[in-house]
Amino acid sequence: MLIRQVRVRGGRTAPATARPVDLRITGGAIAEIGERLDRRPGEDVLDGGGAIAIPGLWDQHVHSSQLAQAHSRLDTTGAGSASAILDLVQQELARRRETGRRRGEALVGFGHRLVDLVVPPTVPMLDQVTGEVPTVLIGGDAHHAWMNSAALRALGAPPRDGVVGEDEWFDLVSLMPTLPGVGAQVATGMAMLQRQALERGVVGLVDMEWGRIWETWQAGGSQLRVRTGVYTEDLDFVPGPTGMVLDAPGPAGESLVEMGPLKVILDGALGSHTAYTRESYAGGHGPAGHGVLTWEPEELVAALRRAKGLGLTAAVHAIGDAAAGVALEAIERAQIPARLEHAQMLSDQDVVAMARLGVGASVQPAHLLGDRDPTEELWHDRTDQAYRLRDLLDAGVELVLGSDAPVAPLDPWLAMAAAVHRSADEREGWLPRQQLQPREALAASTDGVGALAVGGRADVVLLEQDVLQNVPLGADGMMVDAAAREAAQRLREARVLATVVAGRVAAG
Repeated sequence: MLIRQVRVRGGRTAPATARPVDLRITGGAIAEIGERLDRRPGEDVLDGGGAIAIPGLWDQHVHSSQLAQAHSRLDTTGAGSASAILDLVQQELARRRETGRRRGEALVGFGHRLVDLVVPPTVPMLDQVTGEVPTVLIGGDAHHAWMNSAALRALGAPPRDGVVGEDEWFDLVSLMPTLPGVGAQVATGMAMLQRQALERGVVGLVDMEWGRIWETWQAGGSQLRVRTGVYTEDLDFVPGPTGMVLDAPGPAGESLVEMGPLKVILDGALGSHTAYTRESYAGGHGPAGHGVLTWEPEELVAALRRAKGLGLTAAVHAIGDAAAGVALEAIERAQIPARLEHAQMLSDQDVVAMARLGVGASVQPAHLLGDRDPTEELWHDRTDQAYRLRDLLDAGVELVLGSDAPVAPLDPWLAMAAAVHRSADEREGWLPRQQLQPREALAASTDGVGALAVGGRADVVLLEQDVLQNVPLGADGMMVDAAAREAAQRLREARVLATVVAGRVAAG
């Protein structure tokens, strides 16, 4: 393939090429970059028309099966009480009765937050509204589910009065497709999520879904690159080490699905007050007010050593600073290549340790838009430890961005915008010292590819306009807030003209 007339975006500091160039792609790699390259016999041509060309974008943390159900889920986002959620459920069941559609299917919802509910949700409450329709209402942080008795029975969970939380819920997630209608929704949704991702310039995902998700990607085929994670309960079935190819080569001889890391969830989340912190939450939340640690340190070390023996890298979920400390000590003892997932709250010593150990940070900047107010409330004396993007970058820690979709949309432009301005409303950017320049956010979104270059992967995204200009700094050395806001808006509105994966036009 020959991509004609594009302005190649450089790395963190280099501007786009002033004059358009052509890119020649051969065998899934960039073979040549130059002005007015001659077309070879049989070579497909994609006319860039002066577009900006950047490396393909990655989302470094998604849950594909849960995201695949998003198109058919009841949206409970913003419901501020159990009664408001029940009203939404009643309305959805009434629509099903009136239309006759989806009457035999399970009802799955997503989006509410436990922190917003003054009256705790109970199984009897939900049973009264739903009867025998299996109903699973998943929290917006994906760390708990409010189920009715029919769903609990169908998934083999013991009866209870309250929600299913943390580890028990994670064990049930992979069984969700066994509920009536959910399997078909997942199959349809997997195709939809790939198409939508490609349209936003995403060429690759790191899939942290529960269960043997590699089997889903092997069976269904992939239009983009995928690295599939594994949890400890499935280590006996892992097909090979991190980086092992898991699918057959495509037309260009390129394989798209490969084995990813061991995923370990070490603590909870801010929204459920279960992130594990060194200092207690304001007002006291979780056991002893410090949140929840879901692995004993010695057990974590043993799991990481087992993964290392299988040739796997590790991705350790750590949201609270105490969880980060436990994770880093275990990673050092196990001597396993690793990164922290979320790395939402870090002390100075954690940042230093990450740099010293070569531990990466996989962060979801869009989360900070909703976490700003709860963090100020619950960690008011430690907000400077939240989402330390600039500190991590300056310390030399490898920073990669993602979404944790469906917790946040699978949209790298939203993630980059949040990293640049750090505000979802009229307020100035939150903790502006931690803002990234647009090109720095881009560099954290391309799976380590700093720029399009000869010999590099043929994953290319064409943009209508250059949305990656540097934001000017004020006299205090911080970004000018108005300019940062405008830069973030440009990123959110970025228009992707074409997405090329492994030398094939996958969208556009």
